[in-house]
Formats: sequence, C-alpha cells, structure tokens
Amino acid sequence: MWFANLPREISSLVISLLVERGDPSLDQRDNLQYICNARLVCRFWDTLAKAYVFENVRLVYDPEGEYQSWNGMLDSEVVRQAIRRAYIRSAPADDDPQGIWDSYTECGYNGLISDIDRIAELDCIKALHLRFSRHCAGVETDDPRDEVVEDIPRRQEILESVFKAIQRRSSNIIGIRPIHSLTIENLQNAPLPEFTTSELFRSVMKDIDALHLMVAEEYDEAGPDWDTYRIERQVFEPYLHHQWLAPLSDHLVCLTLSFQVGWGTIPGYFDGSGLHFPRLKTLNLGNFVIGHHNQLDWVLAQSSLRSLCLDRCSIVSHITTHRDNLRDWHVQTHDWHEYPLGSFGIDGPYVIYGFSGTWETIFDNICTRLPRLTDFCYHYDHDPVFPVCPGALSVSLTKKRYTTFDDSWHDADEGSGLLDFGDSEWGYPDKRYVNRSAETEIGDGRALDALLQEIRQRQQQQTLMLD
Repeated sequence: MWFANLPREISSLVISLLVERGDPSLDQRDNLQYICNARLVCRFWDTLAKAYVFENVRLVYDPEGEYQSWNGMLDSEVVRQAIRRAYIRSAPADDDPQGIWDSYTECGYNGLISDIDRIAELDCIKALHLRFSRHCAGVETDDPRDEVVEDIPRRQEILESVFKAIQRRSSNIIGIRPIHSLTIENLQNAPLPEFTTSELFRSVMKDIDALHLMVAEEYDEAGPDWDTYRIERQVFEPYLHHQWLAPLSDHLVCLTLSFQVGWGTIPGYFDGSGLHFPRLKTLNLGNFVIGHHNQLDWVLAQSSLRSLCLDRCSIVSHITTHRDNLRDWHVQTHDWHEYPLGSFGIDGPYVIYGFSGTWETIFDNICTRLPRLTDFCYHYDHDPVFPVCPGALSVSLTKKRYTTFDDSWHDADEGSGLLDFGDSEWGYPDKRYVNRSAETEIGDGRALDALLQEIRQRQQQQTLMLD
C-alpha cells in the first residue's frame, strides 16, 4: 500500500486529521468515529490510529458500570502507552444538583479514589485535568446539602489522591518524564495550607511548568450578594499568591488564573507584587477586576511574556459598601476618591468611591512594557473561557469593560454601556448615572488599536526572522 511507503511521521499526521476535536471549554469529547473506522482498514492504520484514539482518556462516573470504561482501557498495555492526557471528573454531573454525590453513590465515590491511583501506571502521560463540581460549600455554609455540593474535606481528599498518584508515578521508574501540565477546574477558594505546604505538594509541583486554575466560590441559594460575605472570598487571594504561585515562580512557562466571579479588588485583594516568573511565556487571566493603578504591574513585570489573554477582565469605576466592610475585609482604598454620602442616591452607613483608571492606560502599558508580546487577546462574554484555546478568542472593545460594585459585581448594558449604581433602575436610562465606557471610548479605542498594530508588526518581524 502506497500509504505505508510514506515516512511514518507523515502518515501519522494524515491519520490525525480524522479526529474531530471537541471544545474543551464546553466539556465536549473529541469525535473519534472516523479514526476508529480507519483502524479497521489494516494493521498499519490500526497502529497509527491507536495513538490518537487513546491520546485523551477520561475517568468519569457511569451509573451503569461506574468506572468500568477507565479500568478496561488501562488494563491494556498498548492503551497505557498511548495515553498523553487524562481528564478526571470528580462528580457524576457538574451543574445538575441531582447528579452530585449523595448517600446513594458512596460506593461510586470510593471507586473514584481507588481508580485515581492508576494514573501511576501511565508512563507517557504529559497533562492532567481535574474537574470538580461547580458547586461547593464553605466553612460558614449553614446547611450544606450533600446532593448539591462537594464539601471541603471531600475535595481535599480527591486533590491529595491525584497528587499521591502523580508522586508514585515519578518514583516507580527512574528517569520517567514527569507530568508537566496540571489543570484544576473549579478549585474551591478555600485555603488548604496543610496540603500546599506538604512535601507531597512540593514534590509534584516542582515538575509543573503549565498550571491552569479555575476557582469556584461557595454555592449560596440566597443569591450572589450573600456570596460576597463568605470568608473564603476575603482570604483566598493572598493564599493563592503565596502558596500556589510563589513556589512555582522559577519554572512556570504557562499560567491561567480564572475565577467564576470578579476577583482582585474587593472583598479580597490580590497583590501580585513580588511575583516574578522569568520563564513565563503565556498568561491567561479570567474575571480579574482592576481597581488600583498599580494592580496590573505584576503582569507588566513579566518581560518574558509572548502571549497575554484578558478574558472577561474589567476595571471597576464605582464602589459602594457598608462602612464596616472596610475594616472587616481590609479593603484597599488607595487610588480611590470618596464621594459625599447621598451621591448616586446612596444614604445610610455606606461609603462611596470612584476609581479613575482606564483601559487606555493599561493598553498603552502593555504595548510599551511587554516588548516580547506577539499574541494578545481581550475578550468578554458571559463566563470566562476555560481552558483557554490558543487563537480561539477574539479582540473587541466591549462596552462591558467597566464594572461597578455594590456588594456584588454589575455588568454594563452591552448596547449602551450604562451601569447600575446606587438607586439607578435597570431598564431606565434616565435613572442610571454611570457610563464609564462612553466617557473613555475614544482613548481606549486608540490605545487598543495601537497595541494591536504593534502586535501585528512584531508578528511580521518574527515571520521574517524565521524565513
């Protein structure tokens, strides 16, 4: 057969075109129908196709056979050698409360813990993706219902099981290539200092050069305003800095930090000063809210960056909260100007602040202070995309690029840019006071265009150098 006469690398690339890749941000599996059919053609095609059919495997609960599919695959030496990436889903159904672990599926949960250990058998695996349920209960949750949430102890047990399996894999065979990419989706914003200061954590993370985190907040049926007052929202960000990021600073090449809700400014504060990643080439930020003039300086200090994605990131223009929260949350008010009580129709024991930061300044700083940047994305949708696919997100000057805070975050109207604040009423433009995107549109637009033009020029210069 003429196909067999081609160099094996070329034949393998041709066969790989039969795989229809799913969208990882939507938890869609690859369509393997065509490449599976190709396995039936001949032994040579079967050999080539196996590398792609079993490249990505999933440890996911099946009510019919629990984890039979996972164990069946890993019982085969050929399959184990083909696996490059493993996806572990901790709960049967992520967003359906009836599908989360409850008393009727305890045996399934125990099966998950034991089957995670088989990661140690995968000699050629490069990347691992652990996905928890989106719902979680914090230490202050009044009545955590097992059928709705995964609690902190259960999540910690799963995390430790994954790390122990990775550690055992490294110790099984001398010289084995370590797992270098770790993705944790819906990592609860609950500090686990005993875990992150352990030798287990250090031994695994020393080999990780690509870390992707999506952080989840506590599930609260009362509404998003109450979520703001959970203690985790106040303490997790400093913990993230010092116990997740700082220990990895010398070897990280790719980093994603994304939250389900706005983070960085209030009620918790992310101070990235001192974080230096000398090898970092790719940085993705999701739902990061800028509320101080120096808040992005830690990003601008990463001079090695080649790619920067700001996904659903915004600048807060106006903030109001109960006066007691300034003390309880240790709110950083530098760079903010205070409005007199009664402004925007706000009365009572509240404070009212404004922040003058603009995207014009940020875009200009990115352009001048990140000289190696050749890929830039500024994207805004309902939720941040996770995991981020290179080149999949667009760049546009959305009217939602500014936000306000009134014990929860408020998106601007997509069409007009108007923001709710104070006693303004949604749907009544004449009773809404804030439209920061309209005030800054000319400057922001100019700076974004200049940044994109500079990026294109750098890409062209890079292409010429390669030629």
